[in-house]
Amino acid sequence: MIKRFANLKFHYQLLIGMILITSAALFLISQLSYSYFYERNTDEVRKKANSSVQMAGDSISSQFNSLSAATNHLLVKEPFPKMISDINNRNFTGYAKYFSAATSATDSFLQNHDLVNNVLICGEDRIVFSPTSLGIGNHFEQLFPENIWQFTRITVMPTRFSNMFRKEGAIPIAYPVSSNLSSGNLSYQDISGSRKARFILLIDTNQIRDYFNRMSNRYTYCMYLADESGQPLDITENEYPDAFLPQIRQWIEKGPSTQEGLVKIKNEDMFLSMNSIQFCNLKVVHLTKKAALTGDIKELRSFFILVWIACFLAAVLLSLALSGLLTRNLKVLGAIIRSINDKTYTKQREFNHTDEISLLGVQLNQMYDTIQLQLLQIKEEEQKKAMAEIQMMSEQINPHFLYNTLECIHFQILNGHSETAEGMLESLGKYLRTTLSFGKTMISVEKEVEHVTSYMEIMNRHSSNGILIETEIDPMLKDCKIMKILLQPLAENCIRHGFGGSISGFEPVPPRIHIAITSAENNRIRIEVTDNGKGIDIEVANACVTENSPESQKHFGLSNIQKRLKACYGEAFHISFLSIPYLKNSVIIELPKDI
Repeated sequence: MIKRFANLKFHYQLLIGMILITSAALFLISQLSYSYFYERNTDEVRKKANSSVQMAGDSISSQFNSLSAATNHLLVKEPFPKMISDINNRNFTGYAKYFSAATSATDSFLQNHDLVNNVLICGEDRIVFSPTSLGIGNHFEQLFPENIWQFTRITVMPTRFSNMFRKEGAIPIAYPVSSNLSSGNLSYQDISGSRKARFILLIDTNQIRDYFNRMSNRYTYCMYLADESGQPLDITENEYPDAFLPQIRQWIEKGPSTQEGLVKIKNEDMFLSMNSIQFCNLKVVHLTKKAALTGDIKELRSFFILVWIACFLAAVLLSLALSGLLTRNLKVLGAIIRSINDKTYTKQREFNHTDEISLLGVQLNQMYDTIQLQLLQIKEEEQKKAMAEIQMMSEQINPHFLYNTLECIHFQILNGHSETAEGMLESLGKYLRTTLSFGKTMISVEKEVEHVTSYMEIMNRHSSNGILIETEIDPMLKDCKIMKILLQPLAENCIRHGFGGSISGFEPVPPRIHIAITSAENNRIRIEVTDNGKGIDIEVANACVTENSPESQKHFGLSNIQKRLKACYGEAFHISFLSIPYLKNSVIIELPKDI
């Protein structure tokens, strides 16, 4: 990353630097501000939540205690003790005789307590009394699916909804009651062996919800009443599903009477405040989602984003202006250097001023002249050296071949085989004409093929091996120039290594050499020399064309070809091998068509 930055242009470096500094400063300020305001907002919301929970708890506790006291006074008035005693003693035959007195007693009770929708007195089999029954007796099991007879103490049950209640819903509070007429005492318990009786208060849920809504603030998710197990009483799961999650209920159930805490729900945090009231271990719970606390802070974040955008644009404009001022003179030198690299700096630029950049430009022109002169000298020396190396390596190719051929011609003349000697001299002349070629390094493909053909004619007359040579040349490539004496060492390797050691007439297949010169992709020439001899050791062959390897010292032919190709073509050539013994053993060379 640092290296990439260092390679950028100066105005880009300045631009990136200013943007990074501006962004880092604004990011740090925004994070510190966000953290500060978030903590302050959170503390404020928690304090409000604790205050609301405390106030609501005290108020609800006072109301329920007052209601409980009023209930005690109601139940000791006639005819309720007699009614409850009849239920306990199983001698109740109807409640018509109690209806007027019971209704009169409950009217003032319902008027003085807005929280109460209705009251019920029931036995285990049916409703005994309800001032506003509205068919409750026929739907008792639907309204109270719980087994209310198992509750041995005063129990508050969750909200239930029915068109038989006023408004929308009611919270039942079940009192287990028993009465002894002989003593006149009333107790909130079941008498063993007696029929169970229940006095049920139906609390108006809307009254509770309206009060909690008034005590809530804009950050409140919900504020509700829960029993000692954490079960919400005055809300439904459809309205506030998070309040019914096991994590919330467990936190409420296990917590002390007053506390606050944090519960993680999926990917969201929930702040909780709780206060227990002195009635049936009920608890007032306040929930706030963390996302609600960050609502106002999002505006602050948006403000910082707008500030960052403004600073970003200012940094871009300022850096462009500043970099343009600082690099204006340097661009002139940059253009000169680019022209030098593109080899288009033919007319030198004049510098008439005496400032540092102008003096640097004058020195750059002087350095350019000096370098061009040195490059010209080096190029001439390299060309002379390369030509000398190519000539030397060309002359190294099998010098014994010439001596052996002359000896063979001399032998044929002594034996009176003048025609054979004449043919060998003619082939030798063609061979030497290409080999010498007046110092030329490159010859046409056609001439190179004639050269290797002359070589094979001499070898066949010299050794009587009878090796068949076939050539296949793309007509479009006949006049293309390639390095001279390229095919002859390959043909010599075919004779020496492919057919060497075989007894004439006893070869597995008739010896054959095939030379194919065709066009390849990317404007290249493909030369393939193939024989059907014993095969090529691919590993040894690859080592022979590797510089400074031991094998290249032992196998002179391939090593010589590789060195001469590199001197002529640089790295633009490629040599590969293919070997299927006695079928196809190929040396494949690819060269650029235009050197």
